[in-house]
Amino acid sequence: MIKLDEYEQDILESVENGEWESKKDIDDRLQQLQFYIKNQKKKAISIRVNENDIYELKKKALENSIPYQNLIQILIHQFATNKIHLNM
Repeated sequence: MIKLDEYEQDILESVENGEWESKKDIDDRLQQLQFYIKNQKKKAISIRVNENDIYELKKKALENSIPYQNLIQILIHQFATNKIHLNM
């Protein structure tokens, strides 16, 4: 059995109580998101990164079956949108 934390348990209970509702326009929404992703402007950057950090990123990317550049893009995006935070 999977052990859920409090947040996950709250979500599960709300789903089981029928508090979630399908948008019913999944195909349209998927097309909108794909269009958005394809048309996002990207900017090339150049940074110096520690070799060991690149090695670890490549290893984690391989474990997740994605190119390491995509992993870096995901991390930057998540930080920029406040989905992950620095612990300093």
